[in-house]
Amino acid sequence: MTEEFIQVADITDIEINQSQSVSIEEVDILICNTDSGFFAVEDKCSHADIPLCGGQIVGNYITCPVHGAVFDLTDGSVQSPPAFEDLITFEIKIEGTSISVKKPF
Repeated sequence: MTEEFIQVADITDIEINQSQSVSIEEVDILICNTDSGFFAVEDKCSHADIPLCGGQIVGNYITCPVHGAVFDLTDGSVQSPPAFEDLITFEIKIEGTSISVKKPF
C-alpha cells in the first residue's frame, strides 16, 4: 500500500515564522515555516482545543495565542504549560515549491 500525500500549499505562500491552516478530511493541520524548514502539526492546542494558527513561532516552537502553551514543532512535544498533552504531527513532503501532507489516519 502506498502512502498518500495530499498537496495543501506552496512554500511561497507561507513566510518565515508564519503558518497556514489547512483541512484534510476534516482534520485541521497547521503548516509552519521555521528557520529549520517546514513542519505540520494539528491546528488545535491540546490545552483548550483552540486553533494554534496565529501563534508566535520562534525557532522551532509555537506559542498558543490564547493561553501561552508552547509546543516543539519538530515532534509536537509540550514545552510549557498550561498544556500537558503533545500535538499530533504529520509527515510532509516538499517537491519543487509544493507542500504535501501525508493523509491523516
